[in-house]
Amino acid sequence: MPASSARSPLHVANRLSVERHPSPVEQAYQHIMEAILSGALEPGMRIPTESVADILGISRMPVRDARRRLEGDGVVTMPANRGASVAEYSPDEIIELTEMRAVLEGLAARIALLRVTAHEIEELIHLRQRMEKSESDLMRWMTTHDDFHNYLTCLSNRPLLSAQTARIRLMLRPYSRRYYTDSRETEITGLEHQRIIDAMITGDADLLDQTVRSHALVNVAKLAECARRG
Repeated sequence: MPASSARSPLHVANRLSVERHPSPVEQAYQHIMEAILSGALEPGMRIPTESVADILGISRMPVRDARRRLEGDGVVTMPANRGASVAEYSPDEIIELTEMRAVLEGLAARIALLRVTAHEIEELIHLRQRMEKSESDLMRWMTTHDDFHNYLTCLSNRPLLSAQTARIRLMLRPYSRRYYTDSRETEITGLEHQRIIDAMITGDADLLDQTVRSHALVNVAKLAECARRG
């Protein structure tokens, strides 16, 4: 499977638009998403509709439409009569989301193993190497980290499964960014992701499933602590 075809809808939507003239809604969506992922907008912070519209030179309606899309992605909440704000999750919810991610990504990897070839293994190695080269730039490292996992899950050829795991990663991203920013702990260079690749090469579905799950859960307590500190 070529790398370009193994992309979930959420993953593609979460990258800068390659269209020459993105719609006002897409502009607003990308602007707000970038602010959330970079930490300019933290969990619980209000999303300033007027400011976004002014910065982009568009009307408020596309910004409202973009907020509704982001609400569907789980990164924005819109309580009645309270405006929109960045979604905020409790420590228990962070643990639950991480557990869900672990199970779903393990399942996706197990399914992918039935169809993976040497080409896909080479692409995973390439994506791991991109991560290593990005370690000095936290935001870029997190993007390449998601690229690795999105590619892995999309190899399952289960679009709904891939979209759901990508959605969960987006929901957790502000807390992951906070943890990595505070600790500067990513991983021993390439080790955890190389273990996933090595498990895939063995062809042992149980080993691969467990390796992927363990990787997803390794920092769950620290992520929950980030939510507890607010």
